[in-house]
Amino acid sequence: MPKHAVIILGAPGAGKGTQAELLVRRHGFLNFDTGRYLESTVHSPQADSDPILKRERRLFDTGKLCTPSFVLKIVKNETKKLASLDASIVYSGSPRSVYEAFGDKKTTGLMHTLVESYGKKNITTVLLKVPAAASISRNSQRRICAVCGLQVLANVKHPRCPLCDGTTRTRTLDDPKVIEKRLKEYAERTEPILKEMKKRGFRIVPIDGTPLPYKVSAVIDKKLKFK
Repeated sequence: MPKHAVIILGAPGAGKGTQAELLVRRHGFLNFDTGRYLESTVHSPQADSDPILKRERRLFDTGKLCTPSFVLKIVKNETKKLASLDASIVYSGSPRSVYEAFGDKKTTGLMHTLVESYGKKNITTVLLKVPAAASISRNSQRRICAVCGLQVLANVKHPRCPLCDGTTRTRTLDDPKVIEKRLKEYAERTEPILKEMKKRGFRIVPIDGTPLPYKVSAVIDKKLKFK
């Protein structure tokens, strides 16, 4: 099978991270989880003494998108490293703005890097569609393992991680008021990417993200013709 680059877009709580992990486990993809990477970066010990990381942490923790130029530099660098491994890649949080996707006159965006590494015909954007109410409900109940980072689904009442038995925690991002800000940010800054992708001829596959994750995964496999 040729190597693929899959971008999973969707509102907060749409299941982007879960579907990315299923592509990892079922089809051997490498997952670049932008949100998790940024969270670990802006909450690292180095962030306490770095003014740029402090600035990005304030944005991240209040539900606003981090500075696009800051994010784009990180994602492009990591993409080039992962692409050199000759493996398929999935993004569960990039790109988050038109600038991150397509850059400007001075800077190339993520899509340019992906076309160079994978070829345009092997790039697919999966759009997970969920209502705003479902997004708020899922995120406000979500817990993350403090040890391995595994996400525990909102409908699972379990105080510890089912994988490593670590304690679970909520994220600063998952406060209902913060989620509302994130939904607004998504509508204003991320959704316009789809219009530009269509204009430039990139493949977009819309999928209902409300069913249980394994059912959504089966639809993705069928639509993308993964076996």
